[in-house]
Amino acid sequence: MFGLFKQKTTPQPPTPFGTGPLTDLGGPRRMTLDERKQLRREMVYQSVRDNLLLLEIISGMYKFKAVGLDERQHRFMVVIDVASGFVARRGGKVMRFNEVERFLCERTFAQYGVRIDSIYWRFHPEVNSFGRGYRASDVAPRPRPAATPAPAPAAARPSPLRPSSRHEPVSEDEMRAFEQAIARGVKPPPLHLGDLEYQSDLAPLESQPVAGGTQYGSL
Repeated sequence: MFGLFKQKTTPQPPTPFGTGPLTDLGGPRRMTLDERKQLRREMVYQSVRDNLLLLEIISGMYKFKAVGLDERQHRFMVVIDVASGFVARRGGKVMRFNEVERFLCERTFAQYGVRIDSIYWRFHPEVNSFGRGYRASDVAPRPRPAATPAPAPAAARPSPLRPSSRHEPVSEDEMRAFEQAIARGVKPPPLHLGDLEYQSDLAPLESQPVAGGTQYGSL
């Protein structure tokens, strides 16, 4: 009998990240914790790819994975497999692996307020090039011309943040304001990805990245 007086729960409509509460149908919906964790992981993947490209390293020279180190996915370990032709350059100068580690850690924090605490390298001297694999969340690649494009110059800006092909990229103005807030050590403004809003009370964790020991040194 008491069951007659229970209010029925209304099924939540699906979102691009799955089912979840829609708290404000008149504007952007703040991401849930699971969605923010997923986005922070995508931030690490995009940062590593973009910044290795700035070091004149094309995608076939490496493959990598990111592993979360804390419950809310603010800290990550990155494992990078490298082929025999893997060489990083910046300003025409070859970089050592500890310099690449520092560059990736500092850039990821400066761009997104997410920390890479550890980087480990696995060398494959018998491999000349890795085939590029795409995850379900990656943006579908555009057709390439027959000629092989030259590596991006060091001054090139990273591609707009886009966690998956289902979302509009974050605007350059928002990303610039986000990075500037991290540089000042203050809470960043929200980022908008279509109808979703990302803002974390825990990012940035601190004004400077403090990474633990890596394979080639302490950061």
